[in-house]
Amino acid sequence: MYYEKKTVKKQMIDKREFETVFRRHYDGMYRLAMKMLDGDDAESKDVVSEVFAHLLHSNTDLKAETLRAFLLTSVRNRCINLLVHKQKEQQMQKAVVVEMITPERTAEHEQLQMLYRFIESRMPKLSQQILRLRYQQELKYREIAQVLQVSEVTVHNHLSQSLKQLKEHFKSLGYGIK
Repeated sequence: MYYEKKTVKKQMIDKREFETVFRRHYDGMYRLAMKMLDGDDAESKDVVSEVFAHLLHSNTDLKAETLRAFLLTSVRNRCINLLVHKQKEQQMQKAVVVEMITPERTAEHEQLQMLYRFIESRMPKLSQQILRLRYQQELKYREIAQVLQVSEVTVHNHLSQSLKQLKEHFKSLGYGIK
């Protein structure tokens, strides 16, 4: 019985310590994430939350002198990973579009005309706008979301669905799209 009480008491102290760490370091971690993620509030909060969740679920014994550096380094690393992931995703999407408009059988101009006709005739207006802003004006997801007054998730979803639809269409026409 004594052991159980001691364990419960230890967990409560850890929880209080965690709350103190959270309150003391959250603002600095959030500011770093905002700076690294171009002011993206939602993603910055997510990154900081992920760092604290990892800290809470790990049995890492941190010293007070290194805690701030550990937390800021963790935020920096998660931001870098997120940015690298986004960059790779954008490169893959551009590659798919380039792959779709440069098949070997027709001239580039005909391909583009076919692409534009398909987009204008079969895609919702919002998807058309998002495609134009992304690939003709080369705007970022956040910028597109601001221009169209929709969420970044909406932009991402429309782009993903549009690219999937384009890929399927050109594949059905016999173009060698993977």
